[in-house]
Amino acid sequence: MITKKEYIDSIRRCYLFNGIADEDIIEAIRLLKGRIKNYRRDELIQRLDEGFLKAGLLLSGRIESSFQNESFNQITVNRLSHGQMFGEALVCSGIKSSPVQIRAVDDCVVLFIDLKQVYSPEVKSPLKITLAANLIISLADKNLTLNQKVRILSQKSLRDRVLIYLQTLTPDSSGYVKLPFTQTALAEHLGVNRSALSRELGRMQNEGILKMSHDKLKLI
Repeated sequence: MITKKEYIDSIRRCYLFNGIADEDIIEAIRLLKGRIKNYRRDELIQRLDEGFLKAGLLLSGRIESSFQNESFNQITVNRLSHGQMFGEALVCSGIKSSPVQIRAVDDCVVLFIDLKQVYSPEVKSPLKITLAANLIISLADKNLTLNQKVRILSQKSLRDRVLIYLQTLTPDSSGYVKLPFTQTALAEHLGVNRSALSRELGRMQNEGILKMSHDKLKLI
């Protein structure tokens, strides 16, 4: 049920519902024709080349998006947790064949929503304006993220790729950033070999450029 407190909390975390009062959240979900679906760990939520008809909001668990390169190797694009959305740009573009696949990293619950309702002239609701404005802001933010990814991959040295990537993450009060990927997935994200990444991180720590603590790093 969408009324579960943990689900409502995840919805509140999502950018799409910024500025929408708590008492109007359920109405906004109805406007977007929301539908909940459960997935087991490692189950595919979206397959490569299948149509991407609805965006998804992760209510619980984690998911991973990836694609295959020309050598048919899987490249991790991103990992998302509860309160984050996926597929909105693909849905809004009307793409018929998905360039990415999405896999459940844990058992997870997804709320699928029909974003076409946001810009449909047939939908009459005061909530529509807020939802549309939030969607535009998010798409702009994701465009900036893609530009950052291009900047990272354009760097010739592995060290520069690592440094630029770490600068895109928000540090905690101690100055550490938490990596959203495993080291294998991070290597894929940076377009480098995992062993080479591990060696470079070790060298950077030995040279006093960064500190490592489990899945956290701190630039010095």
